[in-house]
Amino acid sequence: MFGKKNWEKRRDPRADCFQSSYFVVENETRPGTNECWINNVSVGGIGLESDRNDLQNRVIKTLYKIGSHLRQDHLRIKYAARLLSKWRYGCQFIAPDEQRTQIITSYIDKNNSTKKTL
Repeated sequence: MFGKKNWEKRRDPRADCFQSSYFVVENETRPGTNECWINNVSVGGIGLESDRNDLQNRVIKTLYKIGSHLRQDHLRIKYAARLLSKWRYGCQFIAPDEQRTQIITSYIDKNNSTKKTL
Protein backbone atom coordinates (compact mmCIF):
# COMPACT_ATOMS: atom_id res chain seq x y z
CA MET A 1 0.00 0.00 0.00
CA PHE A 2 2.84 2.41 0.86
CA GLY A 3 5.43 0.83 -1.42
CA LYS A 4 7.95 2.86 -3.38
CA LYS A 5 6.53 4.12 -6.65
CA ASN A 6 8.53 4.89 -9.73
CA TRP A 7 7.79 8.52 -10.54
CA GLU A 8 10.19 8.61 -13.47
CA LYS A 9 8.10 9.61 -16.48
CA ARG A 10 10.94 10.31 -18.89
CA ARG A 11 11.12 8.26 -22.04
CA ASP A 12 14.93 8.17 -22.11
CA PRO A 13 17.57 7.75 -19.37
CA ARG A 14 19.29 10.95 -18.32
CA ALA A 15 22.50 12.08 -16.68
CA ASP A 16 22.69 14.89 -14.18
CA CYS A 17 25.04 17.69 -15.08
CA PHE A 18 25.36 21.31 -14.07
CA GLN A 19 26.99 23.78 -16.40
CA SER A 20 26.68 27.43 -17.25
CA SER A 21 25.53 28.15 -20.77
CA TYR A 22 23.77 30.59 -23.09
CA PHE A 23 20.72 30.50 -25.33
CA VAL A 24 18.93 32.70 -27.84
CA VAL A 25 15.19 32.67 -28.42
CA GLU A 26 14.12 32.10 -32.00
CA ASN A 27 12.05 34.89 -33.62
CA GLU A 28 12.48 37.22 -30.67
CA THR A 29 12.44 40.97 -31.19
CA ARG A 30 14.93 41.76 -28.43
CA PRO A 31 18.44 40.72 -29.48
CA GLY A 32 21.11 39.09 -27.39
CA THR A 33 21.95 35.98 -25.49
CA ASN A 34 20.46 34.76 -22.24
CA GLU A 35 22.40 33.04 -19.47
CA CYS A 36 21.19 29.67 -18.21
CA TRP A 37 22.28 26.56 -16.35
CA ILE A 38 21.99 23.17 -18.04
CA ASN A 39 20.96 20.72 -15.33
CA ASN A 40 20.44 17.36 -17.06
CA VAL A 41 20.71 15.72 -20.46
CA SER A 42 19.12 12.81 -22.31
CA VAL A 43 18.90 11.79 -25.96
CA GLY A 44 15.46 13.42 -26.00
CA GLY A 45 16.49 16.82 -24.66
CA ILE A 46 17.99 18.85 -21.85
CA GLY A 47 16.83 20.66 -18.74
CA LEU A 48 17.81 24.23 -18.10
CA GLU A 49 17.28 26.95 -15.52
CA SER A 50 16.86 30.61 -16.43
CA ASP A 51 15.75 33.91 -14.96
CA ARG A 52 13.30 34.29 -17.85
CA ASN A 53 9.69 33.40 -17.18
CA ASP A 54 8.32 33.65 -20.73
CA LEU A 55 9.78 30.67 -22.56
CA GLN A 56 6.91 28.14 -22.49
CA ASN A 57 6.48 26.56 -25.98
CA ARG A 58 9.24 28.73 -27.48
CA VAL A 59 12.12 27.50 -29.63
CA ILE A 60 15.63 28.23 -28.44
CA LYS A 61 19.15 27.63 -29.70
CA THR A 62 21.63 26.75 -26.98
CA LEU A 63 25.30 26.03 -26.62
CA TYR A 64 26.35 23.25 -24.22
CA LYS A 65 29.08 20.71 -23.65
CA ILE A 66 28.69 16.92 -23.39
CA GLY A 67 31.93 15.43 -22.14
CA SER A 68 34.55 16.94 -24.45
CA HIS A 69 32.05 17.72 -27.24
CA LEU A 70 30.66 21.21 -27.73
CA ARG A 71 27.11 21.21 -29.13
CA GLN A 72 24.75 23.83 -30.49
CA ASP A 73 21.15 22.66 -30.92
CA HIS A 74 17.61 23.91 -31.44
CA LEU A 75 15.14 22.87 -28.76
CA ARG A 76 11.45 23.38 -28.06
CA ILE A 77 10.54 24.20 -24.48
CA LYS A 78 7.94 21.65 -23.38
CA TYR A 79 7.78 22.12 -19.61
CA ALA A 80 8.14 25.09 -17.27
CA ALA A 81 8.09 25.30 -13.47
CA ARG A 82 9.00 27.99 -10.96
CA LEU A 83 12.11 27.17 -8.93
CA LEU A 84 12.67 29.72 -6.15
CA SER A 85 13.86 32.83 -8.02
CA LYS A 86 14.44 31.05 -11.34
CA TRP A 87 12.49 28.98 -13.84
CA ARG A 88 13.23 25.35 -14.73
CA TYR A 89 12.52 24.29 -18.30
CA GLY A 90 12.37 20.90 -19.97
CA CYS A 91 13.54 21.19 -23.57
CA GLN A 92 13.11 18.70 -26.40
CA PHE A 93 15.53 18.43 -29.34
CA ILE A 94 13.73 19.44 -32.53
CA ALA A 95 15.73 17.60 -35.19
CA PRO A 96 17.17 14.09 -34.90
CA ASP A 97 20.96 13.88 -34.97
CA GLU A 98 22.76 10.51 -34.86
CA GLN A 99 26.08 12.03 -33.77
CA ARG A 100 24.39 13.86 -30.85
CA THR A 101 22.54 10.67 -29.86
CA GLN A 102 25.80 8.68 -29.78
CA ILE A 103 27.61 11.36 -27.77
CA ILE A 104 24.81 11.66 -25.21
CA THR A 105 24.27 7.89 -24.93
CA SER A 106 27.98 7.38 -24.27
CA TYR A 107 27.99 10.22 -21.71
CA ILE A 108 24.95 8.79 -19.89
CA ASP A 109 26.41 5.26 -19.84
CA LYS A 110 29.71 6.58 -18.45
CA ASN A 111 27.96 8.80 -15.89
CA ASN A 112 25.63 6.04 -14.68
CA SER A 113 28.42 3.43 -14.43
CA THR A 114 30.52 5.85 -12.36
CA LYS A 115 27.62 6.34 -9.91
CA LYS A 116 27.23 2.57 -9.46
CA THR A 117 30.88 2.11 -8.53
CA LEU A 118 30.97 4.88 -5.90
